[in-house]
Parts: sequence; C-alpha cells; structure tokens
Amino acid sequence: MHLNKICFFLFAISFLAGCNRSGKSENEESGKVKFVGAKTNTQFGGCDTVQNKGISIKLNLWEPSDSSKTAEAIRATLTQKSLRRINSYGDSASIAANPQAGESVKSAFEVFEKNYNDFKKDFPDAPGCWEVELKGDTIFSTSKALFYQLDHYAFTGGAHPNTFRSYHAFDAKTGAEIEMKNFISDSTALLSLVNKAFRKTEKLSAETDLEEAGYFLVNHKFVLPVAYVFTPEGILFYYNPYEIAAYARGAIQFTIPYAELGDVIEREKVF
Repeated sequence: MHLNKICFFLFAISFLAGCNRSGKSENEESGKVKFVGAKTNTQFGGCDTVQNKGISIKLNLWEPSDSSKTAEAIRATLTQKSLRRINSYGDSASIAANPQAGESVKSAFEVFEKNYNDFKKDFPDAPGCWEVELKGDTIFSTSKALFYQLDHYAFTGGAHPNTFRSYHAFDAKTGAEIEMKNFISDSTALLSLVNKAFRKTEKLSAETDLEEAGYFLVNHKFVLPVAYVFTPEGILFYYNPYEIAAYARGAIQFTIPYAELGDVIEREKVF
C-alpha cells in the first residue's frame, strides 16, 4: 500500500509538470500578436456610366478593429496614406486653400470634385469619369510584424488608368511603419538573387542586355523593385507597370523562397 501511494504521488507530480509545460507552450503561442480587423468601405460620389461623367472615390481597406495603441497607429498611417494618394490628384492651390483635405477623406473628395468641375468648365466635351480607388489587405503577419498590400487605381483622363501596388510593414508591438529594407542584411547579395530570378521569370539568359531587350534600367543598372514584401513562402518582388518595362507588359512579379535567401535577410526581425 505504501508503495502504491508513492507511485501515485510520483504520477501526480509528473502529470502536473506536464500540465505546466503545456500551459507554458500555450502562453508562448498566445504571446504571438494576432491582429483582429475587418474591411471598411468608404465611397464618395459616383460615376454616371451612361453620360460618361462624374467623380468617384472608393476605399476598401482592411484595418485593425481593436482599441489598442498598435491598432490606432496602423489605422492612422493607413488614413494618411489614403489622403496623400487622393490629394496627389488635386490642384496644389486648392489643397493649400483647404487644409482639411489632409485630415478627412470627405474633405479630400470635395477638393477632388472642385478640380473636376473646374476642368469640365474649361473642357466641357472631355469624356470620362474621374475615379480614385484604393484597396488594402494583409499579406502576412508574424509575432514581429504585419505586412500589408495597398492597390491604387486612378483615372483622371488620358490614354489609360494609373495603377500601382505598394507594400508596407508595421511593427507588431507598436504599430509603427517599418521600411522593408530594414529587414535586409545584405542588399548587394539580394540584388544578385533578384536579378537572377527576374531573368528566369522573363526567360532571359544571364548574358542578355536588358536595355537592348527593351527593359528600363536606372543609370543603366538593374535595381530592386520599389515594392517587395515578406509572405509565408518567401519575399515577393513586384515591378509595377512602367517601372522596368512598358505599360503594356503589365506588372512583373516573382517570389524567392526563404530557403534561397539564406543570410540575406535578418530573420530575427521578421519571425
């Protein structure tokens, strides 16, 4: 009987230790930042497709929905990015006369609307709606960072719309924006990897002169795209239309897996 009591005591200690280990593991998992949010839709104006005129601003953005300082900082940054993009199509004098355009989407729309109406007075027969549309969503999140995609579409006359994509990173603890280059430890090695992946994507040999093949370089040199982002699979590189090739070519994108990146990235800042 005494032996049975000892065995039971040891079993109980073992069981409780196991529970504690399990609890610790769960706490470590819960320590990872989990972003809670939803898409918000905002629209001002509208396009009359029958008469082919009008103005429209549409925003469809994922935003963190909790009341934390982190969420507040991310929402504020996304709002400012949206306002800057809308106001980039406004007349600078009109924006200067209406500083509230830098504070709310509604005010930015009103300046955009005024610019459109002024334009129509001078060119009443000019067809087409003026439109700005922004779409944003998360790409990937870790315990260290949230990675975000923002798509931009605009038409204010001309041969074709203006479209481009940008990627953004936010500190998971503070919500502050982080430049993507801060996650890179060896930019020279990364450029070499991207050059190789670009040529593979475009089915070009290592000896092909990119400029002779019709691509755009900066001072005759191949450069990283402005837009790149960390994903579950690796780093996605995205050349927007006009960035490295003609508009008709469209965007050029490819992903380099983490296994091929080696020490090029500072993993402890990402994961």
